[in-house]
Amino acid sequence: AFFDLDKTVIAKSSTLAFSKPFFNQGLINRRAVLKSTYAQFLFLMSGADHDQMDRMRNYVTKMCAGWDVEQVKSIVGETLHDIVDPLVFAEAANLIAAHKLCGRDVVVVSASGEEIVGPIAKAVGATHAMATRMVVDDGKYPGEVAYYCSGEGKVQAIRELAAREGYTLEHCYAYSDSVTDLPMLQAVDHPTVVNPDRALRKEAVTR
Repeated sequence: AFFDLDKTVIAKSSTLAFSKPFFNQGLINRRAVLKSTYAQFLFLMSGADHDQMDRMRNYVTKMCAGWDVEQVKSIVGETLHDIVDPLVFAEAANLIAAHKLCGRDVVVVSASGEEIVGPIAKAVGATHAMATRMVVDDGKYPGEVAYYCSGEGKVQAIRELAAREGYTLEHCYAYSDSVTDLPMLQAVDHPTVVNPDRALRKEAVTR
């Protein structure tokens, strides 16, 4: 069972949710916190289409240029449960538990960075996590993306994992709130729309 993360498993953007601890540790300034808060508001109100996703990716990529990778991992590890636990949808937690009870692997697939997605996926009981990977140079982020796990990129990651693990996609499930995940939903025979943005709701009703 493949789960998108933001607004599918948790109620916010996982990347922007950590803006406060990043600020407390000196990684971002107050202006960046305010900008992240505003971005969260827009994300919660209207979702994110492909253009908005690209703008958010560019914003986050530039913001974290020069950050120490181990410091980021440490901050996420120390604050994970305080930030993420209250954001997990009860329905998502129940779905994940039900799939695991049926013996299915659970995979979180997200456009957010792997340093954030991996720990969250583990916390909610997922078997695997697939996420965006940043370029790392001498222990720091130079501000470049090595692999962007969004749209068709998610499908590519899913197909590669399916080949490694022996999954038959016709027997798999997928859950998402966003029209940007339409390729992922179409890649399996059991797609489910949850908390849909306007564009995905329209697509679901049409189908």
